[in-house]
Amino acid sequence: MTAHPTVGEIVAITTTYSEPLLVVCRSTDSHGTGVLLADLATETVHRLQASEPDTATRRELAQAIGRTDELMSFTVPLTDCALVERDSSCPEPFEGGDT
Repeated sequence: MTAHPTVGEIVAITTTYSEPLLVVCRSTDSHGTGVLLADLATETVHRLQASEPDTATRRELAQAIGRTDELMSFTVPLTDCALVERDSSCPEPFEGGDT
């Protein structure tokens, strides 16, 4: 990965077969920590999707998601991540969420 993901961005974990999508809640120079998009409630996914052009709102949502104790978070080396929101081969990053 060439650029470090920032809080609120959606990345794919490239070292797993299914490349699950992760919303980044915290980021360091070497790792990103976040929650799988598929684990989020549909309403939360819709709020993330609606906030895409508004970086400040997206960042606040991601930080709130990261503070919840109800969701399992994952810490992944940045070398194992690929940014998907700016990738034209993955135009629909918001396919997760429960119904």
